[in-house]
Amino acid sequence: MTRLIFWLIGAVVVLLLGGVFALMMTKDPGVMMLTYNGWMVETTFWTGIGFIVSTVLVILVCVALFRKFAPTRIWSNYRNRRDQKVAKKETAIAIHSWLKGSDDRTLQAIDRIVAAGGSGRLPAAVSLAVGMHHGDWLERYAKFIEQDPELKLFADALQAERLWQLTKYDDFIDLMRSRFDLRQVAWLRDRFWQAMLLEKKSAELVTIVNEAANIQPEYRQNWLLKAAVAALAEMQGDVDAGNVIFKSLSKHQRNLPDIVQAEVRYRVSIGEHEQAFKRLKFLLSHDANVERCASLLDIKIDNLQKINFIESVEPLNPGPEYCRTAGVINLRQQLWGNAQSWLEQGWKQGDSLSGFYLAELFEQRNMMDQATRLYRELANRSMAKI
Repeated sequence: MTRLIFWLIGAVVVLLLGGVFALMMTKDPGVMMLTYNGWMVETTFWTGIGFIVSTVLVILVCVALFRKFAPTRIWSNYRNRRDQKVAKKETAIAIHSWLKGSDDRTLQAIDRIVAAGGSGRLPAAVSLAVGMHHGDWLERYAKFIEQDPELKLFADALQAERLWQLTKYDDFIDLMRSRFDLRQVAWLRDRFWQAMLLEKKSAELVTIVNEAANIQPEYRQNWLLKAAVAALAEMQGDVDAGNVIFKSLSKHQRNLPDIVQAEVRYRVSIGEHEQAFKRLKFLLSHDANVERCASLLDIKIDNLQKINFIESVEPLNPGPEYCRTAGVINLRQQLWGNAQSWLEQGWKQGDSLSGFYLAELFEQRNMMDQATRLYRELANRSMAKI
C-alpha cells in the first residue's frame, strides 16, 4: 500500500511538471541560435533542447551497437569458440593416449589444451577419477557418460580400476571379458591377468595370453610362464585337465624350463612317473637347468636308476639343490658315504634342508652327538633369520 502511494505521488509530480513545461512553452517558446563559419540556424529553445537530447541518444545507441558488433569483438568471439573446440578435442586425445600408455602424445595434447585456454572436460574427468571411492560415484559415473559419451572408455576404465581396488575380482573379470577396448589398456590388462591368476582361472588365462594382440614377445612369454605353471599346479591330480594346457602351448613353449618343471610335478601328481622322468631328463640335459633337479625325489622309479642319472648330469660346481638331491637319493639307497659327502656340501653352501637330511643320516647311523650338534646349529640359524 505504501509503495502504491509513492507511485501515485510520483505520477502527480510528473504531470504537474509536464503541465508547467507545457505552459512555459506556449507562453514563451524562446529562441535558440547556432552560428558557425557564416552559417546560422535559428529555432525555438525547446526544439533545440529536443534536438540536442535526441542527438546524444543517437550517439549513445551507435556507440553501444559498435561495441557489440565491432570487427575485433567478432574476431575475439570466433577465436574463443575455435579454442574451445580445440581444447575439447585435445582433452579426448589426451585421455585416450594416456589409457593407451602413450605419455608423449598425452603431454602434447595437454600443452595444446593449456594453449587454448583450458577445457571444461578435463576438470570433469579429473573429478571423476579423484572421487572414485566416494559413495555417490556410480551416480556421478552415469552422469559423466550421459554428458560426455565420447569419454565412456575413460569412465569404464575407472570403473574397472575401482572394482580391482575393491577386490571384487569376479565383477572385474566379467567387465574385462566383455570389453575388448578395455583389454587394450596396458595397466588394466595386467590387472585382468593378475585377477585371473588370483581366481584360479589360469587355464583360461593361457589361451588369453596366447591370443593377446600388440604385446612384446618377452612380455607374452613372462605371462605365459606364470599362467601355465599356475594352471598345472591347479590341475594336479586331474588326469585329463593337463592335456588342455599342453594342447594350447606350442612345442617351444612346452619346452621352456619353468613349464617343463611344472609338467613334471603335474605328471607325478597323476601317477605318470615314467613320463615325468622322461621330461625331467630333457630339462636337466641343459647344464643351466641342473639346479632344478629336486623333482627327481618325488618320481617313483628305481632308486639306482635315479643315482645313475643324477651322476650323469653332475655339474662342475654343484649347487645346493643338486647336492641335496644327490645326497637324499644316496641316503634312501643307504649309500652312507656318498650321501654324507653330498649333504655336507649342500650344508656348507647354506642349504638348511641339506642340514636336516644330514642330521637324519647321523641318527640313522646312531651318531647322536653329531645329530644333536647339527640340530642345534639348525635351530640357531633359524632364530638368526627371525
